[in-house]
Amino acid sequence: MKSVKLEVEGITKRFGDLVAVDNVSFKVYEGEVFTLLGPSGCGKTTTLRIISGLETPDSGRVYIGGRDVTELPPQERDVCLVFQEYAVFPHMSVFDNIAFGLKVRKVPREELTAKTMEVAEKLGLSELLGKKAGGLGLSEKQRIALARCLAVEPEILLLDEPLTLADAKIRESMRRELRRLQRELGITMIYVTHDQLEAIMLSDRIAIMNRGKLLQVGSPREIYEKPETLFVAYFIGSPTINLVEGRLTKVGEKYLLTRDDITIDVSGLAQKFAGLPELLDREIVLGIRPEDLYIAGSGSGIFEGVVEIIETAGDQLVAHVKIAKETMLRLLIPLDTEIRVGEKVVVSADAEKIHVFDKSTEKRINLEELHQRRMV
Repeated sequence: MKSVKLEVEGITKRFGDLVAVDNVSFKVYEGEVFTLLGPSGCGKTTTLRIISGLETPDSGRVYIGGRDVTELPPQERDVCLVFQEYAVFPHMSVFDNIAFGLKVRKVPREELTAKTMEVAEKLGLSELLGKKAGGLGLSEKQRIALARCLAVEPEILLLDEPLTLADAKIRESMRRELRRLQRELGITMIYVTHDQLEAIMLSDRIAIMNRGKLLQVGSPREIYEKPETLFVAYFIGSPTINLVEGRLTKVGEKYLLTRDDITIDVSGLAQKFAGLPELLDREIVLGIRPEDLYIAGSGSGIFEGVVEIIETAGDQLVAHVKIAKETMLRLLIPLDTEIRVGEKVVVSADAEKIHVFDKSTEKRINLEELHQRRMV
């Protein structure tokens, strides 16, 4: 098992009345890419700045390689931070930019030159060493900033939204290059982004934050397939997850989801979830991803509705099916599906693909666990 490279233990940071980071704890293992993901203002950058030493937590501790660094200044933590703007010195050559950290550390000239040349070669900068950094493009500047960090061989590389300023095409190539370099060098990397696609493609594990709180940590697949909260379910995935909320009731043999003047017959769920009776009279939210829904035969589905909109998304269709007033489902279905606007359809999903959340707590409900408790 890999050793723990970083441990963040119960850190909290306030700015006046704002709690920017609220009792956050997690571990990062040696050689992994660990991403802090969330919307603007969620606390991810503040968390990164606390790790780097640019901010001091009001409470909690930070450990790097088992050493408590909470009170240490940035230069004594053996980390390196790459900012969104890359922060290269435009008037200096690429060589001097890369060598800057080594010069500050008073590394002997011969060793400084050797390390600078080695890192420049790994990042494809060898032919640019004599050029001024200010005249280069975003891709080159990003690589220069990375090279400057890698030259000093930090224990942890910290990156704060490093690809935000690049356009889509450059961002894609930068993302591939970054992942390749990380795997080749085996460096531990903590990455901050608001872009879920970026996080999913780059990360070994993801920590999702919102309003200063850490909501879930897991691999991209774990977070996508088993979101622990409504926020995580909705934040991850494109098209976004379908959410159908209401109070679960039973009339005769029918299970109904009711909200205001809306009633949706969800009796089809009873055949799929043995634990459904445990949720009677509770306010719940069903979450079903568009790709996990399909058009079913008459009488074999969960929802009935009318096709309102059909969109083409590459080699698939996005069908918008209205199942009740102000309640629409999005289905991601094969391009050759025979379906038309105005058509009445029956929609179903596999039981294991349906997520159930408690509306009041917004936390995931484990129906299988509820059923097992009932049987004991």
